[in-house]
Amino acid sequence: MTKNIITIELTCNGKTLLMGPGEDIDINAVTGLESSELEISTSDNALVDGASVDGKKIKPRAIHIEASFKSNKDNAANRAAVIKFFNPKYTGKALITCMGVSRNIEYELEGWTFKKTKNVDQKLGIIVDLLCPDPYMLNVDNFGKNMANITPLFAFPWMMLSRRASGKLDYNPKARGLLLGGATMGYRTLHKEVVLANDGDVSTGVQIQFIATRGEVTNPKITNTLTGQYMRVNIVMQQGDVLLIDTNERHQVITLNGVNCYQKIDRKSEPFQLDVGDNYLEYDADVNYTNLDVNLFYTPKYLGV
Repeated sequence: MTKNIITIELTCNGKTLLMGPGEDIDINAVTGLESSELEISTSDNALVDGASVDGKKIKPRAIHIEASFKSNKDNAANRAAVIKFFNPKYTGKALITCMGVSRNIEYELEGWTFKKTKNVDQKLGIIVDLLCPDPYMLNVDNFGKNMANITPLFAFPWMMLSRRASGKLDYNPKARGLLLGGATMGYRTLHKEVVLANDGDVSTGVQIQFIATRGEVTNPKITNTLTGQYMRVNIVMQQGDVLLIDTNERHQVITLNGVNCYQKIDRKSEPFQLDVGDNYLEYDADVNYTNLDVNLFYTPKYLGV
């Protein structure tokens, strides 16, 4: 049964602050987990009633937390630790679990303070305001798939003799069917198209990792077959090269072995997003696409938790 509780784990600059049941800090109140403010742009027409909607924008998410320590025994140490933790110079990450569902979100510290008390012997209370420039909550898992994978065929039960047999008749009768000239341990899957399911509330970007594992590759390309959008890089990859394409908003990059090469992008390329639902991606190359391993990584986004 899902417990109706909320826990918050704030991480910043290598330090962690835990709040919720079972922790030293209780959560007294929290807002901003369900939704962000919406900004609707409209324009007026002098001859038409009302207004026309030109666009909608989800504004940065504001999270307000009120919490307090369970005990006043370590007020001095707790006070020093909290002051050290809330450093506005660093970007933090919040892991929020609400009714059994966990989501991640990055935040900037907008402000914080201790609650006013009559004397220093009372339990410490904290008031925190976080600002999340990217308003979407992220799945705690990063989903991935290799489009050119090795499918294993080695299976159990597997019979092994205590000593090496000299002839076929020396083997256990159940194992004689395995006495072939060679054994296939797996096969290479060359699916040029793969389905990625986005169960989030909005579209999300994808990281594409091309690895030239078996030799030279010319101009690798990946296409969203539903929209026709594609990303193609005009480059010759040598064996061992790793090309990374990231279409996530605010993080769009193209690197070859860690070095920026965005200038090599095909001029008709578009950093496509994965729509909500099933997305069909297909990879190719001008020369030697079979020499590639293609890994795809994406994280669904949600409106709240």
